[in-house]
Amino acid sequence: MVMFTFLAAVPYLATNRLSNLLDRRAFNPETAFDLNLPFVAWLVIPYISLYLYYPAVALLGNKNDTMWRQNIIFTQIMIITSWMAFAVFIAFPVEIDLRHLIPDLEGTGWEGWFALVHGVDKPWNAWPSLHVVQSTQVVLVLRYWYPSNTRKVWLLQAMLLVCWALLVLSTLSIKQHYAWDAVTALIFTWVTWQYWMKPALDKVATKEYIEAFDKSMAA
Repeated sequence: MVMFTFLAAVPYLATNRLSNLLDRRAFNPETAFDLNLPFVAWLVIPYISLYLYYPAVALLGNKNDTMWRQNIIFTQIMIITSWMAFAVFIAFPVEIDLRHLIPDLEGTGWEGWFALVHGVDKPWNAWPSLHVVQSTQVVLVLRYWYPSNTRKVWLLQAMLLVCWALLVLSTLSIKQHYAWDAVTALIFTWVTWQYWMKPALDKVATKEYIEAFDKSMAA
């Protein structure tokens, strides 16, 4: 968690502010879908729930030594993919010009929640959406570690997928992201999981890699 804070959260805030300062737009991915999708205030709760996904990996990814090794590799790749997204934020910046579609929330119970969200994120955290990338990575690794081979796990996995789907929807419905941001995030996550993250997790469970991994960690 400490590693992720300093190597992902802090660089995110820095690149987000830098993009806002540069005020440079590579293109505009706005569509009629983005403009017409209804604003749903309560979806800010699933949006903020992303911050529960990070400790979930730490708390649930420690069942045995192999899972601990995989957890370290997972976190490293998660950080590197975040850096790749930061590079896109700087090289191909997009301003998310949707906040004017949010109705007046002054005096409502949601005012403070949106003040928090808008205070953390300048509208330059566009594509690929890190909310979608990182939440999807966590869902994939938890399904990898805990396959649905019992009714209890199946129900928990189903609940996780519902929560994740609401989070993805929230990025659009509370006007934090364009559909382009979510779609590119899902594609990016699927490719990196299929061809990089999952093969690395499989590899770290082999005897040969365990020995090399432990020797490297000891050094």
